Formats: sequence, C-alpha cells, structure tokens
Amino acid sequence: MSRKRIDQILAGFAEGDAISTEATILQSIFRKWGFQSDIFVDFSRVSPAMKQHCRALDEYLGTGGDLVLHHYSIASPAADLFCSAAAKKILIYHNITPAEFFDGFDDAVATQLRQARGNLSRFIGFSDAVWAVSKFDAAELEALGASNVKVFPLLFSAGQFDLPPDADVPRKLAGPLLNILFVGRIAPNKRIEELILAYSWYYWRINRQSRLVIVGSERTAPRYYLMLRMLVHELDVPNVCFERFASPAGLSAYYDLADVFVTASGHEGYCLPLIEAMQKDVPVIARNIGGMPEALGGAGVMFNDASPAELAQLIHRVTSDDELKRTVIESQQRRMKDIAARSVEDELKALLGGIPE
Repeated sequence: MSRKRIDQILAGFAEGDAISTEATILQSIFRKWGFQSDIFVDFSRVSPAMKQHCRALDEYLGTGGDLVLHHYSIASPAADLFCSAAAKKILIYHNITPAEFFDGFDDAVATQLRQARGNLSRFIGFSDAVWAVSKFDAAELEALGASNVKVFPLLFSAGQFDLPPDADVPRKLAGPLLNILFVGRIAPNKRIEELILAYSWYYWRINRQSRLVIVGSERTAPRYYLMLRMLVHELDVPNVCFERFASPAGLSAYYDLADVFVTASGHEGYCLPLIEAMQKDVPVIARNIGGMPEALGGAGVMFNDASPAELAQLIHRVTSDDELKRTVIESQQRRMKDIAARSVEDELKALLGGIPE
C-alpha cells in the first residue's frame, strides 16, 4: 500500500469498553505495519485515563490518500465527521441498541439511538467498505440494502488478563459463597432485572450460600441503575453486590472469583464478556439472542425466554452438576482455542486489500 495513514474515529473512548479495546488493538497493528495511526474522539466522551491515548476530533485532517475507520453504534459528532472525511472510509458496524430499551430511562440516549438507526442507510452509502462484528449485524445491514458486507468479528486480546488480579476484590468479597457474575454496562437492554429476579428465586429456594456480583458502569443509564437498586430492596434479597466500574486488574479478579457467568441480555451485537469469561474458565449461561450465539460458537449454555424459576434452576444445574460443568468448560476451551488461532492480521490485510487506493 502506498497510503501512509490509517486512522479511527470513535464516538467515545473508555477503559473496558469493547469498541475502545478493538480500536486500540487495531491501532497497534496499523503502527506495527508502519502506518501513522491515531484515534480521534470527542473529548467530552473520553474517560480521564484514556485522554493520553487519543486525539480530539477537530484535529483530524485525513486526505484522499488515507484510510479512516469509524466504529458505529450511536449518533455522534464522530459519525458526521466520518461522512465528510476526504479519506477512503470504512464503516465498522457494532450494532445499534433498539431505542425502546432506553425510553423512560434516558430519553436523550433513546433519541441518539433512533437518529443513529435513521442515518444508518445514509452512512452505508458514504462508505467505501462496510464491516460488521458479527453475522447478526451483517444481516441487519444487508436488510437495509448494503452489499458486500464483510464480517470482522469483534477483537479480543487475552493479554488483558496478564496483569495480576486486584487483591482488594477477594478481600472485599470474602466468604464461602457461590458467586454468580454479570459483567457489562448497567443498561436497560442487558435486562439485569431478570437476572436479579432469578437470583432472588435461587437464593431463597435453592442456595442461601450464594451471591450475585454485578460489575459494570452505571453511567450509561442512571435511572435504570436506581430502578435495579429499588428492585433489590423490594425483593429484600441479600448479597446482591453492585461493583460498578472495574479496572482491568479488578475485572480479572472478579472472573477468578466467579462460579458461573450469567447474562439475560435482550440485545447484543456480539458480547465480549462472554469471551472474557470463557478465557478465565468460568462456565457461561447466556440468552440465545442477537450475536451471542456467534460469540459462544457452540460453547457454554444458552437459553431462550425463561422464567425466574427456570433460570434459577439452570444456574443451579450448571454449578452443582460436576460432569455438566466439566463438559461446559471443555466446550469453552475448544472455542477459545479457535479464537486464539485466528489470524487477525491476515484478515485485515485481505479486507484492506479490497479497498482501492
């Protein structure tokens, strides 16, 4: 390639965020290949610890000989800048959460999501190439008329767990309790209320030596987070721990403590925490919806719609049946071997090779 720059434009940038993690991995690959490569973000949407790793949107000056990638999941100034860029444009689609999940919890975010959905066809038209992080996402784009959509599965780096686990986490969550873990944004589409209802049934009727650990930032939807806290109070169920945001070292420690990872999420384009849990040999239970079956790749345990009692009984079976648990973990280990064998650089070279200079 004769081009010199491959840049990325993001709506936000934060530690632990799946899109931010992918952008960082891509940047390291582009720089390894000898390209100049920066990540441009609206600084009002950058966490303090990440500001040193990106540049402000208004500093972007791409030319016709450059490439620029935009990770698209919500309406933002970053998307508008991407459309007006002179560089060759690659749209990476990470899925748009249906706005209905946020109605009543955060109407401003719901408006942004509807705007993003409404602009999706137009942004596809502006792009020289369109990639999706799952076949589920690609099918959505194709339904809008996009042609030649390429699937580039969401990136995962096992190196994120190379840090020593945060020693404060096991001290804080000491005790011989069975730990049920959820990791992800505290957002309405995650349906955490269903997990809490299932845990209440599990705690009162199956195992009172248990704990539900919810790890994730509540800043996405503070009203939803408040509703969850009120639900726990109303159910009068103990041992529900809202741990909020976790550092990489903290996240590693939570996975180490977990006996099972459970998500009742109602909408996912892929769901990176499933991969993280499998990497840490934690048995996974997930709803059979969206991009999650692709992320699991036949591993773990999937359920369709389930009542609190049914999900509680499924959690009990996976954690109490040693033979089943071993089978689940072995399936996950096979899946992680496939992910580890993936040649990301070869995939990227093939995808980029199809874009004329």
